[in-house]
Amino acid sequence: MPLQENLDAVNAALDADDTSLAVRLATEAIASGHETPLLLNLAAYGHEQASRFIESLGLLTRARAMDPYDPLILNAMGQSLSQQGRTREAVEAFQGALALDPRLAPAHHGLGLAFGVAGDAFRARQHLEQAIGLAPDFPDPLGSLSAIAFKAKSYDEARGFAKRALALNPAQTSAVHTLAMLEHHEGRDDEAERRIRELLARGGLAPLHEASVRKLLGDILADRKDWPAAWEAYAYANHLVRVTYRPQFDRPDVESGVAYTERMTRYFRAAPALLWKRSPLGKPTRPLSSEEPVRHVFLMGMHRSGTTLLEQVLASHPDACALEERRTIEDAAWTFLHDDAGVDRLADIPAEEALRRRADYWRTVRGFGVDPAGKVFVDKMPLSSLWLPYIAKLFPDARILFAIRDPRDVVLSCFRLLFQVNPLMYEYTDIERAARLYDGVLALTDAFADKMDLTLRYCRNEDLIADFDTETQAICAHLAIDWSPRMRDFVETARGRNIRTPSAPQVARGLNDSGVGQWRAYAEQMRPARTILEPWVRRFGYALD
Repeated sequence: MPLQENLDAVNAALDADDTSLAVRLATEAIASGHETPLLLNLAAYGHEQASRFIESLGLLTRARAMDPYDPLILNAMGQSLSQQGRTREAVEAFQGALALDPRLAPAHHGLGLAFGVAGDAFRARQHLEQAIGLAPDFPDPLGSLSAIAFKAKSYDEARGFAKRALALNPAQTSAVHTLAMLEHHEGRDDEAERRIRELLARGGLAPLHEASVRKLLGDILADRKDWPAAWEAYAYANHLVRVTYRPQFDRPDVESGVAYTERMTRYFRAAPALLWKRSPLGKPTRPLSSEEPVRHVFLMGMHRSGTTLLEQVLASHPDACALEERRTIEDAAWTFLHDDAGVDRLADIPAEEALRRRADYWRTVRGFGVDPAGKVFVDKMPLSSLWLPYIAKLFPDARILFAIRDPRDVVLSCFRLLFQVNPLMYEYTDIERAARLYDGVLALTDAFADKMDLTLRYCRNEDLIADFDTETQAICAHLAIDWSPRMRDFVETARGRNIRTPSAPQVARGLNDSGVGQWRAYAEQMRPARTILEPWVRRFGYALD
């Protein structure tokens, strides 16, 4: 069939709102040797609907080469990149589309979603609201706003956005998902489950969205104590995440989280202790400048180990201020720790460079709106123990708190949650890999402690819950600060802060042991992980059964 006849047939299908036919005709036209940006875009959409995102992006790349100024192609590329979890690239594609057509509502929606995934709620809302202003009958931005409002605990607003979206499209998936989350939050689990199962039965969900829906289903089933079904929901959700991110992280040129811990452990077990026990800055006994705190605390541990609770407790101290989970040190540390040659350079870092980088760190902290001068400053970030060589060289005066919780509960909790995926978080999508990451991080921390002069204390979450005053007094002694009874007011502190982690609801409930021993309900499914974790279970004094 001649090209023009192909195009006429495709356009007729589009005019009749028969997208499936248009995709099939476009795919057939390409197979017969015809290519135009429209045909490639439609065929790419067909691949995207079948979760063949690499093939989709390949066709869109060819389409853009043919017409680099078509905003619809850039918008489609942004959608494909978002589906693959390549958020930074998706933002660039959507911004490129809007540079060509600032009134393209789908691009504003896509960009809003991408910013939401990246944790930038302000810009996410900004672009979603622009999409609504440009296309009031477009339901998807309303559904996306409902999800953002729910995450911000603005439940009435979330419900309002969801209902507006469903008035335009009764099957709008984000709105349906938000209503199910609201019902679960309100204890109406029968309604939430019915809504979720209807949503899943309709099909057509993007893999990452389906993963989020299935995790919610798992939570509902877990609340009912239907442990096998809950595990099945969590496992399938993680399977969807792994499949989506596999092209990015299951590659020979990408160092996995487990591989990083293994490489660094080998390095430091062989490293000369004398080289790492000293810092070019010596061991300062007072702040090196008037802009520094009187006490610098790094609060670390695995995710879901109690770092958020401990941070709120410390933030309640009258002399303290805390920064929750901001990238203050990781990027700078990675410039050295990405390979052994870089670690060698860090071992001999000159004092001038160490001072400059230390000053850069404090500028970064202040850039997040925190003034640490004269305070006890707490920098909390799970897994920041991975950067301890950098900390030891630049901040030899810092105190280290490492949060500990039953390793089996930690690994289970990480498996049950959705994180923004990177090579470390990717490990949480498989229960055995999650356990290997735990084992690797703790073994690496031991290797660091053997070779470095670290002022480090392990803090068991269960001890904090069982005897709050005794444990917090011991923590204060480690930090060389006076204990304050105001530390008991951590729930009030938490209510006044924007906690950006999944632990926020637990912290708001105060001290409770509801999360202790949750792994027992999944003991059989966790058997491979339990074998890996057993040495740490023993090490930190937990019962084996």
